[in-house]
Amino acid sequence: MKILKLNRKIIFYIIVVILIIIFIFLGYAYGKKTFPFEQEKWQAVQLQNGDIFYGHLKTFPCCKLTDVYFLQTVQNESDTTSQLVELNSLFFEPENIMYLSKDKILWWADLSSDSIILNAIQE
Repeated sequence: MKILKLNRKIIFYIIVVILIIIFIFLGYAYGKKTFPFEQEKWQAVQLQNGDIFYGHLKTFPCCKLTDVYFLQTVQNESDTTSQLVELNSLFFEPENIMYLSKDKILWWADLSSDSIILNAIQE
């Protein structure tokens, strides 16, 4: 009788440990560039100050935007245009990663496959 109870406890603890390991792996994988269960999507992220950035948004364990692009207004003598600029092309050459505060994000949305921004990024 004691052996049967001991075996049940051991099996229970083994299952708990396996579940913990699975959850740790999924949390780690979700924070990486690609999550194993969904394809990598591009998002538009608007911050409270009105800036909009484009990239791959991950929210676990922290908000991180990778492959970051933004629109920059260029004013010529005759007209004003916008151009898509990669974050690491700025003069101080930052890494192409932005760590964002969750409370500073107003919204984010996935870009569709026929998005003008996504087509410009892929060119």
